[in-house]
Amino acid sequence: MATYTLLTQNDVQKIADNYNLTVIKFAPIVGGNGNSSYKLTTQNGKYVLTVCDDKTLDEVTVMGKLLLLLQHHDFPCTRIISSVNNELTTLYKDKPVMLKGYIEGEVFENLDANMLVQLGTEMARLNQIPAPNYLPTEHPYGCSYFPQVFGLNIDAKYESWLKEQFAGLARDISSELPLALIHGDLFYDNLLFEKRTFNAIIDFEEACFYYRVFELGMAIIGSCVEDNLVDLEKACALVQGYQQIKPLEKIEQESLQMFVQYAATATSYWRFDKYNIDAPEKNKANKHWEMVELSESVKAISPSKFIDAIFASK
Repeated sequence: MATYTLLTQNDVQKIADNYNLTVIKFAPIVGGNGNSSYKLTTQNGKYVLTVCDDKTLDEVTVMGKLLLLLQHHDFPCTRIISSVNNELTTLYKDKPVMLKGYIEGEVFENLDANMLVQLGTEMARLNQIPAPNYLPTEHPYGCSYFPQVFGLNIDAKYESWLKEQFAGLARDISSELPLALIHGDLFYDNLLFEKRTFNAIIDFEEACFYYRVFELGMAIIGSCVEDNLVDLEKACALVQGYQQIKPLEKIEQESLQMFVQYAATATSYWRFDKYNIDAPEKNKANKHWEMVELSESVKAISPSKFIDAIFASK
């Protein structure tokens, strides 16, 4: 979560009026990308107010419906609050707004093996919830979007590299891979723990109906990386937790290394687009290269070593 839209006390109270709440104090929540979030303390408790800077009202409404579905399945995630008019989302200065219950917890950048096992089990639970038909069927920064930056010559070397990755993914991703409801952005800062015990997954803006193994690939680059290299022991713990709930099919096991590369590549695309095109930031203009290096380092692991490290019995 981040703060791209700056709100005053008066702004926050105007929004809170839609929920019949009186704001006692508020503070920005830092971290994450794509929205502006504030912690509100009110007469009725604590909430998170999110202004969605990068999403349309229709996209945010879909996310609200998904959060209700997850609540119905008792999945540990943010609980959305409806307005006094029973709306899941409202508008403020033409930007979609959501109000969610505040969840106690702490973000850990360095997850230990036990925390990763816990995360893996919850991921598998999430991926088994039947996907509603209103979810997107493409990942919001997946390979179908890569061609949008080809030939722009903002960073010709990167654009050429990305074009090669696009061709390889188009060739190698099997249509037989299982699809599922996925969170799609399982970086460590979207996870909450209390005393190293899993508490919740937050920020479902990128949720979609997509390859189940992509969820694992993204979680590995988001929570199993040390010094910009995948820690295979950590990745093993994550996958072990996942398979306690839902064993992976053979085709998924064989495709996991490619999808770790894919997740790193997709994240490189997101950074390139975000920091060079959508909202340019000079000091972040080359951050996509970190993910290029990560993707290439995964590619350099021999397939047999990767499979043995992740799936061999311990």
